[in-house]
Amino acid sequence: MNVLFELLFNAWCAPYDPRQVPEHLRGDPVKAYGQYAFQEGFRLGLGLAVSSLRGGELEELR
Repeated sequence: MNVLFELLFNAWCAPYDPRQVPEHLRGDPVKAYGQYAFQEGFRLGLGLAVSSLRGGELEELR
């Protein structure tokens, strides 16, 4: 993995903790962590999109 992506992943994504996983996903830790990572990425992307809206127009992020 690229060093930058590894640093970002370690800073952004919490370590896997089965106590925080929904019960229906406890038997599949790969899917549980994948769902968590997707959810966090979606939140980040949505937050960036919303923060770029000003005056009803989509502006470039600078």
